[in-house]
Amino acid sequence: MATTSTPSLAGIEAPDREDPVLSFRTALPLGLQLLFWTVYGVVFYGTLLRYLPFPPIAQHLALWAAGSGLAISSFMGFGLHLLLDTTLHPIGKTAGVLGTVAGNGAGWGGLYYWGAEALNPFAGPVLNLTATLPGQGALLTWPLAFPLLLLLWSGLALGVRHLYQQQVQRRQLLEAEMAAERARLRMLRYQLNPHFFFNALNTIGALAENAPGQVQTAVRELSGFLRYTLLDSTESPEASAVQVVPLQDELEAARHYLTVEKIRFEEDLQWTVDLDEESAAQRIPAFLVLPLVENAIKHGQRTSPSPLRVAIRGQMTTAAPSAPSQLVVEVANTGHLRSEGHLRSEGKGGTGTGLDNVRARLDARYADHSRFALTEKDGRVRARIEIDADALDKPPTTDA
Repeated sequence: MATTSTPSLAGIEAPDREDPVLSFRTALPLGLQLLFWTVYGVVFYGTLLRYLPFPPIAQHLALWAAGSGLAISSFMGFGLHLLLDTTLHPIGKTAGVLGTVAGNGAGWGGLYYWGAEALNPFAGPVLNLTATLPGQGALLTWPLAFPLLLLLWSGLALGVRHLYQQQVQRRQLLEAEMAAERARLRMLRYQLNPHFFFNALNTIGALAENAPGQVQTAVRELSGFLRYTLLDSTESPEASAVQVVPLQDELEAARHYLTVEKIRFEEDLQWTVDLDEESAAQRIPAFLVLPLVENAIKHGQRTSPSPLRVAIRGQMTTAAPSAPSQLVVEVANTGHLRSEGHLRSEGKGGTGTGLDNVRARLDARYADHSRFALTEKDGRVRARIEIDADALDKPPTTDA
């Protein structure tokens, strides 16, 4: 087969590549095709009985009309598919469609009359060039009825084809957005300060000489942090644009990060994590909070009096009694906000890319249902994320 998936009216999937031989199925799914001609056969049989009071003959004629219509429409669907995929002007395509319908309608009518003559034993004695077949007074046996029926079928087929193409385009757009989001996620991983790993290894080296008892702790914490950074949505059986994790997992990685930094800075760093039970289970995009923690350490150590204090808080809250609940994650550190000009003059990085990525990912995933603010008050810098509870990813359910 030249295609890896079969389109359907519900949940149409885009094939890797489309085989024109199967284009009829992309124009009108087989189930709908059979339904259309079954209904046509039943209606044809009912209208024919009024003019031909012989049910067995009427039944044979209805089966022949519906079967020949199915064959003609299948062949025509292939032709329409090829025609619409050309580079003709829309007017040319429209004329081509109408000409194809008219030609196939005439062919279908001729095929029906030829079969009706063979199936109807009363046709021979009365048939001549000007005579009509017994039962031809039925509306659906008129010569004009055949092209009109194919025109109706074509409208339905082209409508479903348009729906199919929209689904394909939607899927391609979604895949492009997913690829872009995965690229942003990987960029965030790479941006998690490489100096952190360099300094952590230097710290472990120093501990090996001066405090070997702490080496195991430092290695364990660094290993826990590195394990979290290896999260990759492409390895998940339910891969999405980006891996979503419980907030407690994200903050557990932050604890590993801060513990390693604590070993490095000793009494010059103090940190706390406060997470209530309800917010701990809420699912958020991975690496949404970690850049804020890294910023708190990197910039706080340059602007804060010793010791640098970092506080991470996560909770479900409401702005007002009648307002919907929201998840609030806040990373605060002692110190001051630093301007981009100041950062550039120091030549030490800090271009704000991490914060821009946090904002962009919130906007992309939650749109108007999230907010991000970076403020300074009373000698503390606060990075605050708010996400409406209704927009959060729901935790997976398990059957009891």
